[in-house]
Parts: sequence; C-alpha cells; structure tokens
Amino acid sequence: MLAIKVDAKHAERVRRYLRKHAMLDTKRRVISYNTFIYFPVLSGAMAKKALAGLGGSGAEISRVGASDPCSKPDYRSILKARLGHDYGRTARGFEALGNIAIIEAEPGLAKKVASAVMGVNRNVETVLRKSGAVEGRYRTRAYAYVAGKRNYVAEYRENGAVFRFDVRKSFFSGKLGYERGRIAALSKGRENVIVMFAGVGPFAIELAKRNKDANVIAIELNRYAYRDMLGNIRLNRVRNVVAVHGDVRKLAEEYRGFADRIVMPLPKDSRSFLESVQVCAKKSGCTVHYYAFVERENGAGRCIMELEDFFARRNMRFRALNVRTVRPYAHDTIEIAVDFRVDEGGRRRRRRGTENMPDADNHQRALGTQHGKDATGGRLGKPGRRYLADSGLTA
Repeated sequence: MLAIKVDAKHAERVRRYLRKHAMLDTKRRVISYNTFIYFPVLSGAMAKKALAGLGGSGAEISRVGASDPCSKPDYRSILKARLGHDYGRTARGFEALGNIAIIEAEPGLAKKVASAVMGVNRNVETVLRKSGAVEGRYRTRAYAYVAGKRNYVAEYRENGAVFRFDVRKSFFSGKLGYERGRIAALSKGRENVIVMFAGVGPFAIELAKRNKDANVIAIELNRYAYRDMLGNIRLNRVRNVVAVHGDVRKLAEEYRGFADRIVMPLPKDSRSFLESVQVCAKKSGCTVHYYAFVERENGAGRCIMELEDFFARRNMRFRALNVRTVRPYAHDTIEIAVDFRVDEGGRRRRRRGTENMPDADNHQRALGTQHGKDATGGRLGKPGRRYLADSGLTA
C-alpha cells in the first residue's frame, strides 16, 4: 500500500492537503510510527502529485507492507468470525455513546459481540448490554456490564458539545443528533425557547451554543437527568440556559405567553402536553418542534390533522411548516418531527387534501417545505426551582 510519510509536526498540513485534493484513501487507517505519520493515498500518480504540492514538508512516498494493520477492520466481518454459526442470532449493530457502546445480544453471545465492537472502535472503553426495555416515568433502561471498564457514565460529543451522563438513570439517544443540530440551526436572534423533557440537556445546550442570543429554559422531571444537565451546562460553558427541575404541566403557567420556540422531544406522549404548549406560546406566534410515533402508512397526515383540530378547538391558528421522518421505530411505526407555528389569530379552516397524506415525505412535499439542514454534580433543587448552572445561584 502506498502512503505519504511525513514527520508528525507537519502531519496536519499534509492531512489537509490530501483531503482537499481528494488523494487520501479513507478506506485505510492512518498509521503513527515513531515520529512519523503515514497517510494512505489512492494511487502512485496521486502520491507523486502530492509530493510536488507539499514542498518544505519533508514528505516522501513510502510503501507499507500488506501485513501492516493499515486497513480498517470491518465490524461485520469480525463479528461473523467471532460468532460463526451464531451470527444470525443477534442484532448486528451497536450504539456508541462516546466511551460506552450499547449492544443488544443474548447473554451467551455478548462477550463475543463486545470483542468485535472494541476491535473496530478505539474510543470505546466499556461495552454494556441492553437487559430491559425503555420503561417507567423517566424512560430509562436497565443495562448489564459486558466488557472493558466497569463504568456507566458516558462522555459523548456531538455538534460541538459534550455531554456526561449515567446511561442507567437518564434517557439519551445518539440517533437524534441530526435533529438537535437541525433545530439549533433554526434558532435566530433574541428568542425565548422552552425545551420540554430536556433530559441531560442536549437540545437546550446545542441550541444555546449555536445561538448565544437565545434565552433557553430547559425543563426536566427526572432529578438524576436534571443533575447531569446542570453539569453539562457548566461543562459546555453556556450562560444562556436555565435548568428547571419539575413537571412541565405544573410549571407551564409560570411561562404563560413566554415562548417564541418550543421543543417537545417526547414522541410517545407529546400529544398529552399540547395544553402546556397553548399556555407557554406567545400570542403573537410560536414555532413548535413536535415529535411523535405514527403508523408508517398515512400516520403523518393524521398527526397533522389532529394537531390542527386541537388548536382550532382552542381558537388558535395552526400552520404546518415541515414534517420529516426521523427514524424507523418498529415494523409499521416511524418517529416523525413536525415543525409547526401557532398563534392566537382565530380559527383557520382545514386545508383540503391532507386527509389521505401517505407518509411524512409526501406530506412535506404537499406543504411545499424543505428539510432543515447533533461531570455529574451541581445543585439539585426542589421541583420548580431554577438554577443558573454556571453560578449555582437560584434564578
């Protein structure tokens, strides 16, 4: 295999040059040996061209032996080799939450699966196995230790932010990273934002980092998640997020007419919190990001109609802005995100043609919209108490 060999002090300059000119072989691993870095390149001609453009770097062409571990290991190949005839008996994917990987496997196969996971992901220090379903008031799950360090505190990086949390005590999904980044990018200027069911703070913190003029209220009922959120606010050095410990329904009246934007990342139960949206939304208008589980066929269209009917009955105007499929959830169920706007402009007649909307993507096209392009600690207050996490002072 051909590679560009360069002293480590020039490695960043060489890496940028090779990526800019599409010369870097991304299917192979960059090697560090002694004081040198070896960047795999796609061809001999490209290697010569790279040398010509990297004058003064001391770079040279080197041939790395086929036995050198430069090729990236393929997870499924390793897993198949580890499991043999048992390969078809277990889920083949895993969720990496920074230093912790979550697998779904039978107890008897978990060690072999963990070995394959740690073989392809050098950042993973701990492998845990799902040992129960997401359940309870706080949507938490039980995990069993499988391999690596016996640790349950994840350190996860996403969209320029970092989050630390105990995976056993707080709900967190890395699969929503795109959604968190998407909504953060939509927030502009001095707007008031309420993040309901804020968890350990990912939606609130990423939005606050992206829009430093926003005033963000993050409400969470789970005291363990709330405690981790306080730590994550400090960890990310955001000063425009106020963490609130309590029940959204009981706290809504405190924020009557406050919000320019509301985020509702609770797909299983968001429908039951729409009354709180009505209370918190500014009369002049509020943008809401609503998540729901719906049937794959026609579910998005029915969800839009239910939302429109809910607000129409309360003499509020509803306008759908965007709807997209977030992820498949089950064989016949998907999770969708509906962005809509409400204001107290009076009833609005239902648009014709929404009754038979077949799916989220078709409904989006019908609306003429586009996709928007993701240290524990701190003071734990009584429900309803607000703390500025950077100072520890009551708000």
